[in-house]
Amino acid sequence: MFDPLFARAGVLWALIIEFIQTDRGSIASALESYTDRKLRRHPQLDSGQQKLLLHRFAIEGEVDGKTPLELFLASRTDLSLADRQLIGSWRRSFVGLLSIVQIFPNGLEVMNWVTARHYRIQFTDLESQAAMSRLKEGEVIVAQIAQIVGIDWAILAPWVTLGRLGRPKLAVAVGAFRQNYPHYLYSDAPAELAAAWESVAVYHDRFVEFFGADEVTLPGAQLQKRIGEFQDWLLEKQLDAAGIDKSKSLSELALEAGVDAEDVQALTSTLGIPEPIPEPSAAPAPTAKPNKMVAPKVELPPQLRSAAAVTALSHHYWGQMFLVDYPRLKTLLELDRSQYLPADLNFFRKCLAEPLLNAAVWRRLASEFPHQLQIAIAQTLEQPEFELSTLDSVLTKYNKPLEPDLPDLASVPIHLHELFQAAVREVSKDKVKSKSQPKKGGFGAKS
Repeated sequence: MFDPLFARAGVLWALIIEFIQTDRGSIASALESYTDRKLRRHPQLDSGQQKLLLHRFAIEGEVDGKTPLELFLASRTDLSLADRQLIGSWRRSFVGLLSIVQIFPNGLEVMNWVTARHYRIQFTDLESQAAMSRLKEGEVIVAQIAQIVGIDWAILAPWVTLGRLGRPKLAVAVGAFRQNYPHYLYSDAPAELAAAWESVAVYHDRFVEFFGADEVTLPGAQLQKRIGEFQDWLLEKQLDAAGIDKSKSLSELALEAGVDAEDVQALTSTLGIPEPIPEPSAAPAPTAKPNKMVAPKVELPPQLRSAAAVTALSHHYWGQMFLVDYPRLKTLLELDRSQYLPADLNFFRKCLAEPLLNAAVWRRLASEFPHQLQIAIAQTLEQPEFELSTLDSVLTKYNKPLEPDLPDLASVPIHLHELFQAAVREVSKDKVKSKSQPKKGGFGAKS
């Protein structure tokens, strides 16, 4: 009934999980540390996704420099070469936000919503068949998939269904997936991943070119205005690079370029051009194609727009940061005190716990004010022996990753850009409808 290779994959995966769960030594300690680290960094994971952590550890975990998969293979000299090759291929397993495209008697066709790549999933046993056969086309699940052979994959670990989602809720699900599984963003699309990281570096270069530095501090309202001007300037550079004449209408440009207006509209979306301004065509060559990635709009968060002072920091790797505490933090370090006041130490403690003040920010301060920062942290932690060379260990203690996830300002694939735009339009329409509806009387009325 089931393909023997898939049935064997299910058996082998169960043996790997049993191997991990029954260990009482270094694997158990590594699993505990891994789980604790993930839950501290992603406390919003629901119970279903927490169950997936054990299976993720089998792929991602490290025990004395080796993965659990490698340790399992070393412990089982009785496995055939085919079994060993199959298990070895699971290093490429990944967690995806998967939409059910089709349901077959022996499996599913799914699409990874983040990359729009399709996969054929085969069942491994009656239990998985019974569970997944209840899914409906259009449902969205979070699942870890493992390649078995060629284009065929399997879901060997627990999965979580999110149900059928409209565009607003789907956009929220994509955002939650990005937050919960940053390691797996574009993990099955290396070209898109490289382009996304490159876009972060390009944004940083443009920021420095426009502002003249990688750090700008202004009142919130003024910074909001300057960021808006920066975004307009970025758009101008994109249009110029594409060879677009912004003074002409869509139909004029399309006629000159020899392309359909629909193709021109696609490029408009790609470049992130607001609809009210003239819509551009593709570059003059009729064979030019739209970019595959779109830069999202960067804005100052609403809660910071009325702040007395906000610092915008740009980093080629960590991306864009808007920090309301940074001006005061920097001012305190510039004072070069030998003894800080209790209120100052409370502020330092607050800043260490603040997620927005990430490792890049503290390393920047350490570079600018090494002596002062060492004194400040030593007094804050009540550790007179503290040395700045151990700063990373302090940051780890405060749950600050030492390497960045892909920043929010990174370019995204066109299909996600269009999803986010459609979601915003739907939510905006709903808000307008709710405001225009008359108040109800009787049941459901609110006093």
